[in-house]
Amino acid sequence: MAEAPAPRRFELVSGETYSGWEEVYVDNVAGVYRLIFVRVGNRPDAEDLSEEVFLAALPRLRLPAPVQSVRAYLVATTRTVLAWHWRHHYALSEIQVELNQLPAQALEEPSSASAERARSLLGRLPDRFRRILELRFLQGYSVREAAAEMGVSISNAKILQHRALRHAADLDSEVTR
Repeated sequence: MAEAPAPRRFELVSGETYSGWEEVYVDNVAGVYRLIFVRVGNRPDAEDLSEEVFLAALPRLRLPAPVQSVRAYLVATTRTVLAWHWRHHYALSEIQVELNQLPAQALEEPSSASAERARSLLGRLPDRFRRILELRFLQGYSVREAAAEMGVSISNAKILQHRALRHAADLDSEVTR
């Protein structure tokens, strides 16, 4: 059995080209892993994120390609994957902190006055706006599920939701003036 070639150092090399996916992976996986490990500081996350980098990058690469171009693309993809990871990580921890800081009564059922105000606003909305808000926020549907229920595309459901919320806010501000 032939031995796999030793990976080159993870630095930009000019004049050489990659001809196959395996060559790209074998030659760069250790470098991508090191870049990520230095930033996340733990092996499981570094392994998972390295895998994500290659899953994101390899389908978009056109081979044969210069080593320098492939490595630059892998570094850019690594930055993107890390940015997503930290955005997701910090968003979750912020939500957890906010939930932990809520007073106990905030997690209870809304007051009858709040519920009545919401029902009043929903009643004054056009049918499609009311329906999307009911599906999304009262029944807990995802955007995809609400779109399917209403027979519209996901993009249209997102637009409907945005417009419905804006319209409800406008109606509410008219009442409170």
